[in-house]
Amino acid sequence: MKKLVFEDKRITAAQLKEALEHNFEGYEAIRQMLVNAPAYGNDDDYTDEIGKLLDFEAQEFTARYGKELDVHMDLRLVPFTSHVPFGKVVSATPNGRLAYTPLSDGSSASQGADKNGPTAVLLSNYKTKNFDRRDHAARLLNVKLSPSCVKGEEGTEKLVHFIESWRDLKLWHLQFNVLNTDTLREAQKHPELYGNLLVRIAGYSAYFTELSKDLQDDIIARTEHEAV
Repeated sequence: MKKLVFEDKRITAAQLKEALEHNFEGYEAIRQMLVNAPAYGNDDDYTDEIGKLLDFEAQEFTARYGKELDVHMDLRLVPFTSHVPFGKVVSATPNGRLAYTPLSDGSSASQGADKNGPTAVLLSNYKTKNFDRRDHAARLLNVKLSPSCVKGEEGTEKLVHFIESWRDLKLWHLQFNVLNTDTLREAQKHPELYGNLLVRIAGYSAYFTELSKDLQDDIIARTEHEAV
């Protein structure tokens, strides 16, 4: 919204509101503009500055109302699988997300929005944290990697360096799925052939074929990074 409506003025607020109300039906051109606008997860200072401000305001909110209610309100970006049912009650959003589809999980980028590789995801996560605040730690981050990018000794070394970068940035929770998206789609079509396919969800692992279709679709929609 900040970029397309208020700065570049490519669409008006009224046009955006109308597109959202219609779940982008008949407004695909506007949706594509939104999908291709600058997005969190790409080591982009423009978007990461907004993310850091949102994190700050959320922490201000919990601190203020926790004190008023005399309870400890702890801000944690650890949804497990709640981003799927929560998405079912949220209409279309200005990032091009369709109504009632999953929200982004934890501190991960919106599905498919992270286009500059997994290291850029780490850097965006780092740059949007307010390290001077009490509740800066709890951030779950999911990354899906193509098996080819971690293949062999060279791939293993790349993965080790990636984990070391996560450690050096003092981030909180990092987990991987090393799977081809095509494999997941085949498992969805032929579950009887993939009964032993384990996937990482959001703090736990599960058999892919035993998950709900909504959660399967969410994992499939995550960006498959081809290089570490």
